[in-house]
Amino acid sequence: MNETPRSNDLLRPSDEDALRAELRALSTSTAFPVLFGGAVAGGVMLLSGFAGTRSRILRGLTIDFRCGLGGRAVAEQRPEAAPDYFASDHITHEYDVHVAGEGIESLLAVPVVVRGVTRGALYGGLRARRPIGEVMTDPVLRAADRLAREIEIRDEVDRRVALLSNTEPRAQRSVSESERITESYLALHELAGRISDESVAAQLRHVEATLRSLAGGDDAADTSITLSPREFDVLSHVALGCRNAEIAERLALSVETVKTYMRNLMAKLEVGSRQEAVFAARRRGLLP
Repeated sequence: MNETPRSNDLLRPSDEDALRAELRALSTSTAFPVLFGGAVAGGVMLLSGFAGTRSRILRGLTIDFRCGLGGRAVAEQRPEAAPDYFASDHITHEYDVHVAGEGIESLLAVPVVVRGVTRGALYGGLRARRPIGEVMTDPVLRAADRLAREIEIRDEVDRRVALLSNTEPRAQRSVSESERITESYLALHELAGRISDESVAAQLRHVEATLRSLAGGDDAADTSITLSPREFDVLSHVALGCRNAEIAERLALSVETVKTYMRNLMAKLEVGSRQEAVFAARRRGLLP
């Protein structure tokens, strides 16, 4: 349950910022007047996001796994609720002073789980002893799911970016490495369209462009032939062995439109088959 290592801290925005943004959005859609949360690192969770708090007593608090309600939620990877927090006998009470200092009497903790690893937790607190039912719990569960997806996408970006530092020069590049580069910039293009944070999406597009430049943006590239962005996308999928129907599905195009792009790019490359188009594009430095 330790935090997944980050391969590119300069590129990757803070996951704590994503957590705070989720708490701000949640504050308008939940009955919990107090919301807070934190990210997991080094065997503990540091509380770093807050909405509706009246004091600073929770700020910077570190939660050990299995300690308190949140620690138990993190360790067991399931939501935990304590309608009467101070009378609860199924949790430890190391953090009673902090919970009392914020006036919380009922508490919910929901873990943020990414591919089987707990990466943080979101809390909802009430300043009264009340049952915590599905109506109150569901918005927090959805927020935790959204945050998990966001972190998962960022993890994937880091994994793809790692190719940049491990890529051989074009002359030494193997076919398998070329295919990995192609798969990576196509995946980043798809992720950029799915992510909600525009700043992260912009960074995704920047990294995608950098990976695409590995296709041949050097002095050896043939600048006499220019492929349109869609022609490039179609040819990249062809290089991965995709058929027209699969390319159409991935790019949200009709099969006939894909065929039109293929005819156009094959005419530009002066070839008569899909395989020849890939070979010619690589020879001219238009594909990795």
